[in-house]
Amino acid sequence: MKTIYAIPGLGTTEKLFSFLKLNGCELKVLSWPKPLPQQSMKEYAQMFVEQINTNEKFYLLGVSLGGMLCSELSHLVNAEKTILISSCKTKNELPILIRALNYIPLQKILPEVLLRKMALHSQWLLGFKKEFEADFKEMINSMPENYFLNTINMIVNWDNTKAPKHCIHIHGTSDRLLLFNNVKADHVIQNGNHAMIVYKADEISEILNRFLD
Repeated sequence: MKTIYAIPGLGTTEKLFSFLKLNGCELKVLSWPKPLPQQSMKEYAQMFVEQINTNEKFYLLGVSLGGMLCSELSHLVNAEKTILISSCKTKNELPILIRALNYIPLQKILPEVLLRKMALHSQWLLGFKKEFEADFKEMINSMPENYFLNTINMIVNWDNTKAPKHCIHIHGTSDRLLLFNNVKADHVIQNGNHAMIVYKADEISEILNRFLD
């Protein structure tokens, strides 16, 4: 039985992975530690290590922000493979508009309540459909205080330029948040949006099962 430690995307929980069908694998979704002010992506990734049994072979799997954290984790722990879905391997794959917030930090002048409200209304950008609306709002509302400000700061200030070893990057051509043309994907999901972990789960599962076999 293969063990996969998974980290969902910004503001989401284990429900994000509920549509995957992986053969012979135990998927363990890691809990979000409370992010700290001015914490770097690498420092935050370190907080996940205690949830991983590094004495046994394991894989890392991350979606969006979770993938960026897995990229950092891959330099801290010895994973067999690192799987990124709708994510970025390094800061150089982030869209220019996101990187620009490092120099013009608009997120720092917005109150947390507004950032959370913006997250709640980001379904159209991410690609979540109406039938997933209740789950999406429940996930967003479950995040701790100041989660959004601190994690957004991590992303825009991310300084990693080293891609994970033994990495598999799966990305959709219709991703409107982390643009397809910005990344170098190993597997391309046609018409896959940022939420394709939900809507293209069968296709993604087929790729993962083929790879994990």
